[in-house]
Amino acid sequence: MNEAGVEVLLHKHVLVRAFELAGVDQSLAGQLDPAEKARAATIVDPPTRRDFIAGRAALRLMAAEVLDAAPHNLVSAYSCPDCGPHPLRSHGRPGYLVNGVTADLSISFSRSRGWALAAMVRAAEVPLGVDLQNIAQLAFDGFDDVALSPDEKLLLSRVAPEKRNAWRAAAWARKEALAKYSGLGLRTDPTLINAFPGKTEGVQGSEVDVRDVVSAEVGLPHGFAAAVAVRTRA
Repeated sequence: MNEAGVEVLLHKHVLVRAFELAGVDQSLAGQLDPAEKARAATIVDPPTRRDFIAGRAALRLMAAEVLDAAPHNLVSAYSCPDCGPHPLRSHGRPGYLVNGVTADLSISFSRSRGWALAAMVRAAEVPLGVDLQNIAQLAFDGFDDVALSPDEKLLLSRVAPEKRNAWRAAAWARKEALAKYSGLGLRTDPTLINAFPGKTEGVQGSEVDVRDVVSAEVGLPHGFAAAVAVRTRA
């Protein structure tokens, strides 16, 4: 499997790893559990199905490494804010059971244009969000009105024109990371999510730190923006 790179961020307790999905051995699909295989079978488009399988396999192997467990002993237990946690659910916030017990691991995962980014903290109770964006995908008319607050539009106006699409992608990655951190996803109006809060009070009354992930440091190619959000103290 091609692991592009590893970087420890945010007070040395968040592990962030990038994966090129085409480099993940598709034979690893055999290690997925029944819920993951069932979801893969519903994906009609072959490249999309391939990337789904690669992403789930890479995430499983990374989690097994962090937990010092055998990959086949992990059972996906994703938690959806609408549906709740369930050992057979294959959507929502990633999580695993190990030998029937919820793993003490907080996980966030994002895919974009053939690449994936995973973040993990060795404590299940720590809110965490990571997001990966392809810069070119956000270069469309109307983005600013649906995604940016008035203050963010003002910040954007001060950015050199040739750098604005990269700024937009970085801002959107931060918003998505914060939305995942909150557990609500984009049920919240994205214009109300402050992409550049510094350190502020998070949704659970704890301090949240959101930072850009430097592509070169985790092995992502040029053309991507990424961010991670995590609680820094109780």
